Amino acid sequence: MLIRYFFTLFLYGARKYTFLFERKTQFKYIDANGIVITIIVYFCTLKLNEMLPPFFLNKSYWVQLLFLLLFIVGGVTIFTSLALIAGKMSGFEVGTREYFYIVQTISAFGTFLVPALLFGYCTSKEWFSYSDADQVVSPPMVGYVVVLSLFILPVIAFLGYVNEQIILPDFMHNIEVWMQRMEQESKALMQVLTANSNFLILAVNIGVMALLPALFEEFLFRGTIQQFFFKWFANKPVAIIVTAFIFSAIHLQFYGFLPRFLLGIYLGYLFVWSNSLWLPIIAHFMHNTNSLIFDYSAQQRGIDLESLDPSQLTGFYPAVLFCTFCVVMGIYFLRKRRFWD
Repeated sequence: MLIRYFFTLFLYGARKYTFLFERKTQFKYIDANGIVITIIVYFCTLKLNEMLPPFFLNKSYWVQLLFLLLFIVGGVTIFTSLALIAGKMSGFEVGTREYFYIVQTISAFGTFLVPALLFGYCTSKEWFSYSDADQVVSPPMVGYVVVLSLFILPVIAFLGYVNEQIILPDFMHNIEVWMQRMEQESKALMQVLTANSNFLILAVNIGVMALLPALFEEFLFRGTIQQFFFKWFANKPVAIIVTAFIFSAIHLQFYGFLPRFLLGIYLGYLFVWSNSLWLPIIAHFMHNTNSLIFDYSAQQRGIDLESLDPSQLTGFYPAVLFCTFCVVMGIYFLRKRRFWD
């Protein structure tokens, strides 16, 4: 409460006593007393923040989990509302590519990144230390993961094909219809974003659909949720699997659940092996980017990926087996940490 009180005073002082300008932007006057008060309040706030312990100190994991959920729900509610308002004020028509860029960026920022940073600060009073985002990653390891991402994409595509062949029992028919509708809506959105693409649109898509999701989602899932389960369960494999399950389920795409779940496990182990959040961020970004480039290349060649049956392609299964072998061997070397020392 004290911090909130002093912070309010600081904002009031900053707003009331800073420089004032005339309409012609000519300097009018400075209230010296106001500036002194603002500076004093600011440094008092910093000092109080240093004196107080982290908010989550001595609080149970259940309490921390409750606050994490509150941060996420609050972030979704507030920033989704802000995103819709911004989208409406932008003047772009609902359902267009530009409208999606605005709404997606703002809502993803508040849904994933803001809760992660708030939780990390409440735990250690540092914005980036809890998630290990302040740790550097070995450059050779980065290069290795970038190359490995090229072989992972066909394996993920094959797992997605297998996932699509799963038929649910009759008593789950309504659920299956709902999941099919969600999948169709997701595909329709992707068609809007990638339709009539050129190189500029591809570059923007990589920024909005590859870079930002990789950055924001990894801060929440690997940097916060997985870290939290590490400390709670004291079991890294369990924490990785549980986080990967949540990561896949929250996308609400059943027909992509299996590949996304295994991708989440891979990203979780990258986080453990590197002790840095930036390696899974890079791997996530490369996977998203490779997918967008592949879709763009297919579109330029007039290939309809939605109607394409991968199993009918010549050499499809041998290629998948080869890529799977490369991925397995690549992961084997990745986990040998002395290999990077």
